[in-house]
Amino acid sequence: MNLKRSKFHFIWGSAIMLLGIALFTVAGLKFLGMGITFSGLMLVFIDIYWATKRNTEIPADEMHLRINEKAGSNAFWNVMMFAGILVYVTHYPPDPLEISDVLGLMAGVGMFTFVVSRFYYIRRGLS
Repeated sequence: MNLKRSKFHFIWGSAIMLLGIALFTVAGLKFLGMGITFSGLMLVFIDIYWATKRNTEIPADEMHLRINEKAGSNAFWNVMMFAGILVYVTHYPPDPLEISDVLGLMAGVGMFTFVVSRFYYIRRGLS
């Protein structure tokens, strides 16, 4: 197990977990503390997983980086288009959307678009 390449992330994951525990116990923010603690725990598990992999198994080649760039660009522009549409929708009465609804919809559209376009570029191959 090679901890040299994941030591930085392991330390940050532990710090995030401690911050979440502090928010949960001291500040009394139960849901926020649980969410941050869970995020730190997932980061630690991901780091342990990457530390046990061989260097030859890590697929960080140029094709995967380019696919992620193109998928991220598509997701960004789709979220911007969706936000523009929602801006015009919220100006007309009755106003059925609140800001939390809009943010949730935009995050969902962004994640869904990124996953679908990444899957598309992996299957299609990148030119």
